[in-house]
Amino acid sequence: MQPLYTLDNTTAAYQLNWSVALFGTVKLPPAANWLNELKAATVNDGVRILEYHAPSPNVAQFLVSSKPANAPSDIVRSVKGRWQYLIRDDVPKAFRRNYSISSVGEANSQVLQSYVAQQPQRHPMADARVQERIRVLQFHDPGVELHRDQFSSHGRFIHNLQIVLENESGWNEIRHEVLGRSRQMIIDAVAKHAWRLARIGLLSNHLHILLAADVRESPGSVALSLMNNLAYAQAMKPVFRFSYYAGTFGTYDRSAIRRRLQ
Repeated sequence: MQPLYTLDNTTAAYQLNWSVALFGTVKLPPAANWLNELKAATVNDGVRILEYHAPSPNVAQFLVSSKPANAPSDIVRSVKGRWQYLIRDDVPKAFRRNYSISSVGEANSQVLQSYVAQQPQRHPMADARVQERIRVLQFHDPGVELHRDQFSSHGRFIHNLQIVLENESGWNEIRHEVLGRSRQMIIDAVAKHAWRLARIGLLSNHLHILLAADVRESPGSVALSLMNNLAYAQAMKPVFRFSYYAGTFGTYDRSAIRRRLQ
Protein backbone atom coordinates (compact mmCIF):
# COMPACT_ATOMS: atom_id res chain seq x y z
CA MET A 1 0.00 0.00 0.00
CA GLN A 2 1.42 3.38 -1.04
CA PRO A 3 1.80 6.04 1.68
CA LEU A 4 -0.73 8.84 1.49
CA TYR A 5 1.54 11.47 3.03
CA THR A 6 5.00 11.86 1.51
CA LEU A 7 7.92 14.29 1.51
CA ASP A 8 6.73 15.61 -1.85
CA ASN A 9 3.14 16.41 -0.93
CA THR A 10 3.43 17.33 2.75
CA THR A 11 4.72 20.59 4.19
CA ALA A 12 6.26 21.08 7.62
CA ALA A 13 6.31 23.83 10.19
CA TYR A 14 9.10 23.17 12.64
CA GLN A 15 11.37 24.44 15.38
CA LEU A 16 14.12 21.90 15.94
CA ASN A 17 17.01 22.76 18.27
CA TRP A 18 19.74 20.63 19.76
CA SER A 19 22.52 20.88 22.28
CA VAL A 20 25.56 19.03 20.91
CA ALA A 21 28.77 18.14 22.75
CA LEU A 22 31.88 16.78 21.03
CA PHE A 23 35.02 15.55 22.76
CA GLY A 24 38.54 16.04 21.46
CA THR A 25 41.44 13.63 21.66
CA VAL A 26 43.67 16.66 22.30
CA LYS A 27 43.28 20.38 22.92
CA LEU A 28 41.05 21.75 20.16
CA PRO A 29 42.11 24.75 18.03
CA PRO A 30 40.74 28.23 18.88
CA ALA A 31 37.30 29.01 17.46
CA ALA A 32 38.67 31.97 15.52
CA ASN A 33 40.52 29.49 13.29
CA TRP A 34 37.48 27.52 12.11
CA LEU A 35 34.06 28.57 13.55
CA ASN A 36 32.88 30.87 10.75
CA GLU A 37 33.88 28.34 8.10
CA LEU A 38 32.14 25.56 10.01
CA LYS A 39 28.93 27.60 10.26
CA ALA A 40 28.95 28.12 6.50
CA ALA A 41 29.69 24.44 5.78
CA THR A 42 27.01 22.86 7.98
CA VAL A 43 24.25 24.99 6.43
CA ASN A 44 24.66 22.83 3.33
CA ASP A 45 23.56 19.86 5.45
CA GLY A 46 20.50 21.65 6.85
CA VAL A 47 22.27 22.33 10.16
CA ARG A 48 22.74 25.87 11.49
CA ILE A 49 25.16 26.58 14.34
CA LEU A 50 23.63 29.18 16.68
CA GLU A 51 26.01 29.19 19.65
CA TYR A 52 29.42 27.73 20.54
CA HIS A 53 31.16 27.29 23.88
CA ALA A 54 34.33 25.50 25.02
CA PRO A 55 33.94 24.56 28.71
CA SER A 56 37.37 22.89 28.64
CA PRO A 57 40.24 22.67 26.12
CA ASN A 58 39.04 19.38 24.59
CA VAL A 59 35.25 19.77 24.90
CA ALA A 60 33.05 21.71 22.46
CA GLN A 61 29.40 22.55 22.99
CA PHE A 62 27.04 23.83 20.30
CA LEU A 63 23.45 24.98 20.10
CA VAL A 64 22.17 24.18 16.60
CA SER A 65 18.96 24.21 14.62
CA SER A 66 18.05 21.69 11.94
CA LYS A 67 15.49 20.78 9.30
CA PRO A 68 12.96 17.92 9.64
CA ALA A 69 14.99 15.62 7.36
CA ASN A 70 17.96 15.64 9.76
CA ALA A 71 18.18 12.85 12.33
CA PRO A 72 20.21 13.68 15.45
CA SER A 73 22.94 11.32 14.24
CA ASP A 74 23.07 13.28 10.95
CA ILE A 75 23.57 16.51 12.90
CA VAL A 76 26.50 15.09 14.85
CA ARG A 77 28.00 13.72 11.64
CA SER A 78 27.68 17.11 9.93
CA VAL A 79 29.30 19.14 12.71
CA LYS A 80 32.03 16.65 13.55
CA GLY A 81 32.84 15.64 9.98
CA ARG A 82 33.03 19.13 8.55
CA TRP A 83 34.98 20.44 11.55
CA GLN A 84 37.49 17.60 11.23
CA TYR A 85 37.95 18.46 7.57
CA LEU A 86 38.66 22.11 8.39
CA ILE A 87 41.36 21.30 10.97
CA ARG A 88 42.71 18.14 9.33
CA ASP A 89 46.21 19.59 8.77
CA ASP A 90 46.70 20.68 12.40
CA VAL A 91 44.82 17.85 14.13
CA PRO A 92 44.42 14.76 11.87
CA LYS A 93 42.36 12.81 14.45
CA ALA A 94 40.72 15.49 16.53
CA PHE A 95 37.71 13.74 18.05
CA ARG A 96 36.77 10.82 20.21
CA ARG A 97 34.00 8.61 18.88
CA ASN A 98 31.61 9.44 21.71
CA TYR A 99 29.24 12.41 21.61
CA SER A 100 26.16 13.87 23.29
CA ILE A 101 23.11 15.41 21.60
CA SER A 102 19.92 16.54 23.34
CA SER A 103 16.75 18.08 21.98
CA VAL A 104 15.76 21.47 23.41
CA GLY A 105 12.78 23.72 22.81
CA GLU A 106 11.09 26.98 23.69
CA ALA A 107 9.54 25.18 26.67
CA ASN A 108 11.06 22.37 28.70
CA SER A 109 9.52 18.94 29.10
CA GLN A 110 7.66 19.73 32.30
CA VAL A 111 5.98 22.82 30.85
CA LEU A 112 5.09 21.12 27.57
CA GLN A 113 3.68 18.04 29.30
CA SER A 114 1.40 20.30 31.34
CA TYR A 115 0.34 22.20 28.21
CA VAL A 116 -0.65 19.03 26.34
CA ALA A 117 -2.41 17.60 29.39
CA GLN A 118 -4.62 20.71 29.55
CA GLN A 119 -5.71 20.58 25.90
CA PRO A 120 -9.30 19.43 26.63
CA GLN A 121 -9.74 22.37 29.02
CA ARG A 122 -8.18 24.80 26.53
CA HIS A 123 -10.55 23.65 23.76
CA PRO A 124 -13.83 22.80 25.51
CA MET A 125 -16.75 21.29 23.61
CA ALA A 126 -20.25 22.74 23.91
CA ASP A 127 -21.77 19.31 24.60
CA ALA A 128 -20.74 17.98 28.03
CA ARG A 129 -21.06 14.40 26.80
CA VAL A 130 -18.57 15.02 23.99
CA GLN A 131 -16.25 16.84 26.39
CA GLU A 132 -16.24 13.80 28.68
CA ARG A 133 -15.68 11.48 25.71
CA ILE A 134 -12.59 13.44 24.72
CA ARG A 135 -11.34 13.63 28.30
CA VAL A 136 -11.27 9.86 28.71
CA LEU A 137 -9.44 9.40 25.39
CA GLN A 138 -6.40 11.38 26.52
CA PHE A 139 -3.24 9.29 26.96
CA HIS A 140 -0.42 9.63 29.46
CA ASP A 141 2.25 7.11 30.40
CA PRO A 142 3.99 8.38 33.54
CA GLY A 143 6.55 5.59 33.20
CA VAL A 144 8.05 7.26 30.11
CA GLU A 145 10.69 9.57 31.56
CA LEU A 146 11.61 11.88 28.71
CA HIS A 147 14.33 13.62 30.72
CA ARG A 148 16.50 10.50 30.87
CA ASP A 149 19.43 10.05 28.48
CA GLN A 150 19.31 7.24 25.94
CA PHE A 151 22.41 5.57 24.52
CA SER A 152 23.55 4.49 21.07
CA SER A 153 26.75 2.60 20.28
CA HIS A 154 28.89 5.75 20.62
CA GLY A 155 26.63 8.48 21.93
CA ARG A 156 24.27 9.73 24.58
CA PHE A 157 21.10 11.37 23.33
CA ILE A 158 17.67 12.77 24.06
CA HIS A 159 15.36 12.95 21.02
CA ASN A 160 12.03 14.28 22.25
CA LEU A 161 9.45 15.48 19.73
CA GLN A 162 6.12 17.25 19.80
CA ILE A 163 4.10 16.39 16.70
CA VAL A 164 0.92 18.37 16.00
CA LEU A 165 -1.59 17.35 13.31
CA GLU A 166 -4.75 19.21 12.26
CA ASN A 167 -7.87 17.76 10.69
CA GLU A 168 -8.43 18.51 7.02
CA SER A 169 -10.63 21.63 6.52
CA GLY A 170 -10.86 22.10 10.29
CA TRP A 171 -13.33 19.21 10.55
CA ASN A 172 -14.47 18.37 14.08
CA GLU A 173 -14.55 14.61 14.66
CA ILE A 174 -16.57 13.64 17.73
CA ARG A 175 -17.43 9.97 17.07
CA HIS A 176 -16.03 7.82 19.84
CA GLU A 177 -15.11 4.90 17.58
CA VAL A 178 -13.17 7.13 15.17
CA LEU A 179 -11.29 8.99 17.89
CA GLY A 180 -10.62 5.70 19.63
CA ARG A 181 -9.12 4.18 16.48
CA SER A 182 -6.80 7.16 16.11
CA ARG A 183 -5.68 6.91 19.72
CA GLN A 184 -4.99 3.19 19.46
CA MET A 185 -3.19 3.55 16.14
CA ILE A 186 -0.79 6.09 17.62
CA ILE A 187 -0.06 3.74 20.52
CA ASP A 188 0.48 0.79 18.16
CA ALA A 189 2.64 2.76 15.71
CA VAL A 190 4.90 4.05 18.47
CA ALA A 191 5.30 0.53 19.87
CA LYS A 192 6.11 -0.87 16.40
CA HIS A 193 8.98 1.59 16.00
CA ALA A 194 10.19 1.17 19.61
CA TRP A 195 9.65 4.87 20.26
CA ARG A 196 8.54 5.97 23.72
CA LEU A 197 5.13 7.61 23.97
CA ALA A 198 4.55 10.02 26.84
CA ARG A 199 1.29 11.79 25.93
CA ILE A 200 -1.46 12.12 23.36
CA GLY A 201 -3.55 15.28 23.47
CA LEU A 202 -6.51 14.14 21.38
CA LEU A 203 -9.09 16.74 20.39
CA SER A 204 -11.95 16.90 17.90
CA ASN A 205 -10.01 18.88 15.26
CA HIS A 206 -6.31 18.35 16.05
CA LEU A 207 -3.95 16.33 18.19
CA HIS A 208 -0.63 16.62 20.00
CA ILE A 209 1.82 13.75 20.42
CA LEU A 210 4.81 13.81 22.78
CA LEU A 211 7.30 11.01 22.20
CA ALA A 212 10.97 10.06 22.17
CA ALA A 213 12.49 8.61 19.00
CA ASP A 214 15.78 6.92 18.10
CA VAL A 215 18.92 8.94 17.37
CA ARG A 216 18.92 7.69 13.74
CA GLU A 217 15.36 8.79 12.94
CA SER A 218 14.51 12.25 11.66
CA PRO A 219 11.58 14.32 12.97
CA GLY A 220 10.16 14.37 9.45
CA SER A 221 10.18 10.59 9.10
CA VAL A 222 8.53 10.22 12.51
CA ALA A 223 5.75 12.67 11.61
CA LEU A 224 5.06 11.11 8.20
CA SER A 225 5.02 7.62 9.67
CA LEU A 226 2.43 8.66 12.25
CA MET A 227 0.32 10.43 9.63
CA ASN A 228 0.25 7.41 7.33
CA ASN A 229 -0.58 5.05 10.17
CA LEU A 230 -3.46 7.33 11.17
CA ALA A 231 -4.67 7.41 7.57
CA TYR A 232 -4.56 3.61 7.49
CA ALA A 233 -6.75 3.52 10.61
CA GLN A 234 -9.35 5.57 8.69
CA ALA A 235 -9.37 3.48 5.46
CA MET A 236 -6.56 5.57 3.89
CA LYS A 237 -8.62 8.74 3.92
CA PRO A 238 -6.76 12.08 4.18
CA VAL A 239 -8.24 12.86 7.56
CA PHE A 240 -5.41 15.28 8.39
CA ARG A 241 -4.05 18.22 6.45
CA PHE A 242 -1.03 17.59 4.27
CA SER A 243 1.10 19.40 6.81
CA TYR A 244 2.42 18.96 10.32
CA TYR A 245 4.29 20.74 13.09
CA ALA A 246 7.39 19.16 14.61
CA GLY A 247 9.16 20.67 17.61
CA THR A 248 11.93 19.51 19.89
CA PHE A 249 11.93 19.73 23.68
CA GLY A 250 14.00 18.41 26.55
CA THR A 251 15.02 18.87 30.14
CA TYR A 252 16.09 22.48 29.56
CA ASP A 253 14.59 25.19 27.37
CA ARG A 254 16.54 27.20 24.79
CA SER A 255 17.00 30.16 27.12
CA ALA A 256 18.68 27.97 29.72
CA ILE A 257 20.96 26.42 27.09
CA ARG A 258 21.92 29.84 25.71
CA ARG A 259 22.77 31.14 29.19
CA ARG A 260 24.95 28.11 29.80
CA LEU A 261 26.79 28.46 26.49
CA GLN A 262 27.31 32.19 26.88
